[in-house]
Amino acid sequence: MNKIDNKNLNVSGVFKNFYLVPDYQREYVWEEKHVNQLLEDICEEYGNDSKSEYFIGSIVVCENDDKRYEVIDGQQRLTTLFVALSALKNHLKSLKEDISDIQGMLFSTTRDSSGKQISAFRLELQYENCSEVLSHVVDDKSPSDFSSTSEENIVDAYNTVRRFMEVNFKSLEELYPFLGYFLNNVKLIQIETPKISDALKIFETINERGVGLNPMDLLKNLIFRHIDKKDFNKLKDKWKVITSLLDDHKEKPLRFLRYFIMANYQVKNAKGEEIIREDEIYDWITSNENQCKYESEPFAFVDLLKANAEAYVNYLKGKDKNGSDNIYLDNIRKLSGSFRQHLMLLLAAKDLKKDLFDHLTKQIEVLIFYYILTKEPTKEFERKFSKWAKEIKAIDTQEKLNAFIEQNLSKDVLAKGAEFKNAFLFFHERSLQGYRLRYILGKLTQFIDQQVLGVYEDRNLDNYLTKGIEIEHILPQTPKKELRDSFGSDYDEFKVKLGNLTLFEKPQNIVAGNNYFPEKKILYKTSKFYLTKSIAVIETVGNNSAVNRTNKYLKSFDSWSRETIKERQELLFDIACAVWKIMFI
Repeated sequence: MNKIDNKNLNVSGVFKNFYLVPDYQREYVWEEKHVNQLLEDICEEYGNDSKSEYFIGSIVVCENDDKRYEVIDGQQRLTTLFVALSALKNHLKSLKEDISDIQGMLFSTTRDSSGKQISAFRLELQYENCSEVLSHVVDDKSPSDFSSTSEENIVDAYNTVRRFMEVNFKSLEELYPFLGYFLNNVKLIQIETPKISDALKIFETINERGVGLNPMDLLKNLIFRHIDKKDFNKLKDKWKVITSLLDDHKEKPLRFLRYFIMANYQVKNAKGEEIIREDEIYDWITSNENQCKYESEPFAFVDLLKANAEAYVNYLKGKDKNGSDNIYLDNIRKLSGSFRQHLMLLLAAKDLKKDLFDHLTKQIEVLIFYYILTKEPTKEFERKFSKWAKEIKAIDTQEKLNAFIEQNLSKDVLAKGAEFKNAFLFFHERSLQGYRLRYILGKLTQFIDQQVLGVYEDRNLDNYLTKGIEIEHILPQTPKKELRDSFGSDYDEFKVKLGNLTLFEKPQNIVAGNNYFPEKKILYKTSKFYLTKSIAVIETVGNNSAVNRTNKYLKSFDSWSRETIKERQELLFDIACAVWKIMFI
């Protein structure tokens, strides 16, 4: 090839080729949140319309003498796709399904320039300390230790996808349609150049000039057609605020527009659901002048859009619509990660009185925690949220809010009670992402501390999630050989259970190290967190003190075994039921 070419490829088409990421490339830097966001975006589009195509960007490549494509730009998404295929392959294998076709997308043979046959992965990483990591994820194995941050990121990405598949697609009947969508409808553009210098120039140009029109430009042009020319600058300034808010926080404009419409207007699709897809947004707005009045009252429409964009971004930062601190929104931020659907409810509630808004957001935090712990499918609660948003818009009194909570949030939480208990009692360190584990331990520890002090108003969680506070494994993560041998072959299973975990100050945690339980107990007594201290000692003060009343939740232990870990996990579940419960104002 002696000219620049481009191909529109689906995932199946991409992995008919062989790719090489050279050692001069930036290493793999995607974190859990980036991988989760990609998966959520694909799943959202799949849930909205399983026949649509989903474009995830472009890669720039140059074919070398061995008929492999050297990747100049796009290796983050290409590596993530390879990792996702590995996770899909292993998930299919766990469901007893044939994996030969996926195996062929990950590993095959080619011939080099001399005609010799080479067996290789479809993707090869040449940068330092990453040559073997892809074989680990393909074989569903995790290295015992990591020689680079990039290697650790790739394994984390694999575990994220694997967990996502296990949660959302538990059977072949659920997985088949999504697998077909992922392989055939998820697409990218492959730009091929004859020389490395050409590829580097394209890469430079793409990064200098951006990715073209923002999706909201189409809507802007529609509105601008309905105002006088003298008002252009006034409207343009308002529009710039909206787009800048979303761009600065790397939020998808189309997602925002979907939630904005579903939170503020009456929407109904062909199935009778109050849902709108991204590709329906423009047609919906042009067909619903009677609701949004973009033509007759363009400035009012843009002002509403701007107010919602400002609230949307503030909610994501854990603030209220005006940018002030809000405990419950901050907790939701710490818990939600790439989860965004609750923003529909918050946008619908943004004009509630502060006391009503705060109470509602506190209950939404409880509901989200139940959904996340029980792994409720995203598409299920989006349907509920879009319907509930219209009901929230009509709330203007305490009585109406209580009725809404009882009919919807409380009903949902009660229905998931048995599922929630089962998930909690079997919860372990790898059940959810690390930041969610810290949130759970933080909330449990904070609750006990507040009970001890007799202080019952809600407070920020930051004091429990700072760098100086660590997650302590009571059974050590890396035990001495004698301890592991004496415990038995299921040591690794029990060391990650929630009952074996507690928050502990870093200095004491360092001293505790891999010591045996009797030695650790002495240090637990020094913790400022009563939930941790109580493992070693239960204090009593007077007759009916706050400390004594708190002790009903707790127990100290003389030894540490399978039975005590299970017992403490049950104890933590009882505390959880007091922490995460729906309440009425």
